[in-house]
Amino acid sequence: MVNNNQVNFGNPASYCFIQRLKPVFSVGFKAKFLSLATTTESQNTNAVGLSDFTVGLPIGKKGGAAFGLTPYSTVGYTMIDNVVDDQIGDYTYTYTGNGGINKAFIGASRKIFERQQMMDSINKDSLVQHASALSVGINANYLFGTYNNIRSVDFTGLALLDTKVENTIQVSDFLFDGGLYYHYKFKGKQRLLNKSEIKKDPKAKKKYSEKSKVSLDFGLTGSLGSALNARRDNFVYTFRSTSLAEFIEDTISFTEGEKGTLNLPVSLGVGAALIFNKVRVGAQFKMQDWSTYSEEFNGSVVNDVLGLNYEGAVGLEYQKATDGKNQANNAFSLGVYRVGFRYSQTPLQINNNVLTEIGMSFGASLPMRFSGSGSMLNFGVEVGERGTTDFNLIQERFLTLRVGLTIMPGRFDNWFYKRKYN
Repeated sequence: MVNNNQVNFGNPASYCFIQRLKPVFSVGFKAKFLSLATTTESQNTNAVGLSDFTVGLPIGKKGGAAFGLTPYSTVGYTMIDNVVDDQIGDYTYTYTGNGGINKAFIGASRKIFERQQMMDSINKDSLVQHASALSVGINANYLFGTYNNIRSVDFTGLALLDTKVENTIQVSDFLFDGGLYYHYKFKGKQRLLNKSEIKKDPKAKKKYSEKSKVSLDFGLTGSLGSALNARRDNFVYTFRSTSLAEFIEDTISFTEGEKGTLNLPVSLGVGAALIFNKVRVGAQFKMQDWSTYSEEFNGSVVNDVLGLNYEGAVGLEYQKATDGKNQANNAFSLGVYRVGFRYSQTPLQINNNVLTEIGMSFGASLPMRFSGSGSMLNFGVEVGERGTTDFNLIQERFLTLRVGLTIMPGRFDNWFYKRKYN
């Protein structure tokens, strides 16, 4: 979807539709509240962080660019498995992960063509209008960050040494993705009226002067498979632990700065939206086959137990009034209200069980009318669940709250405008 007061970095082909002379600055935050449960246990946790920071810039009449920062992936878990053994005594397996990868991106797009055709219809005083536009764009994403995976076994008695494996991977490389966007405005009749006709029928202008408001948007996005450069530190050692600290006994193996690659799969997304007057209805589908993902270090390849990931989503957007200059329209009537639903098959496969995820979201964007611009306050909430408690698995139920701010120059404050007189 394309809006001239928002940056859709999911499809870089949208950047060239940012309003001329009106750059867009936006920042968003999110808070996620999780409830994890099995058939016998449950636990609650939460996380708060930056969801995105973006800047969109119009370039000339047919171009646009954007840059920003957003999380790409996050790791955060701690799992403890207590084992009772009659021969060697009680011991505990501990699995811990933390860190993540961030994405800094810069992208550009350009309109391939933009046409408006006016043709005479059967009635000489009417016109038929067709409008269409096609654009393409590309993002250069710089992925950087570090994540850690740690596993250990801790024996209760002092007869056996405890063992720990610390695996740290640092990522630093570029990933490219592209997009295509097509807009088509259906033909509509527009009657040319003179002043005498308007005096005879005051409603004639309203009846005939409006052009067609029915249009169709289509988008296509994707990225090729990429091998990201990475470095790995691996430390395996034995230790004895007390309630205060760990005391290393012996190093089993240690490697530092080992070069390798993370092989990411191809991704593809397609979507369409129908805009009719005050309502916009859209749907999209995304797919990525994570079964081809692998990590390669020092000539050895490790494949994870991942599968095909796909997600389908539908949404509706409503805005009662669109004329911000009309003082009769208050902030709530000029607000944009949204509702959506999504269903996905995650790439996670646990004990041969594929995990699915569903979510429903609600949102609103309210204009900051006192600013005299297209600046907006954005709010959103999503509820959903992932996984199942069947087969001794963990089910995750979540509530995500989002708040953001979109800032644009004032109505009479045009940027990048070459003035003839100061």
